Formats: sequence, C-alpha cells, structure tokens
Amino acid sequence: MDMKSELKFKVGDLIVCNWQPRVAAVKNDVCLPMKHTIKGEMGIIVGHRCSEYEVSFPQFQGYIHTLSTSALERLC
Repeated sequence: MDMKSELKFKVGDLIVCNWQPRVAAVKNDVCLPMKHTIKGEMGIIVGHRCSEYEVSFPQFQGYIHTLSTSALERLC
C-alpha cells in the first residue's frame, strides 16, 4: 500500500476542525500563541505531509495551520 492510498483526506476536501491548538508556531525557541480560534471552523485541505494536513481557513484571511488527522472531520 503506497502513501497516497493511506491518506484520509485529499487536497480540496472541505473539513471542520474539532480541536483548538494553543500554539501557532515555534520561533527562536518561543511558542507563539494562536491568533484565531479554529475549533468548529470550516477549512480546506491545501497540502499534506505524512499524517499531518495543511488547512487553509479563508475566513481568517487564508490563515494556514498544520493539523493531524484526529483534529479534522470531512464535510464533503
């Protein structure tokens, strides 16, 4: 079984985020807080890496956050 057949989501899938991260990113060994509440928000899968997905949230000016499979539910 190759990597693509194991993917739960694909680019373009509409999802809802079911988890709120506390950290947006780590820069210079400092955790930067989230600027947006994304739990319960709809987003679009725009990329993937291993079991993590890059999700764009257009309602937040296209903010992109990387999330694991367990934090996402497909809408359509």
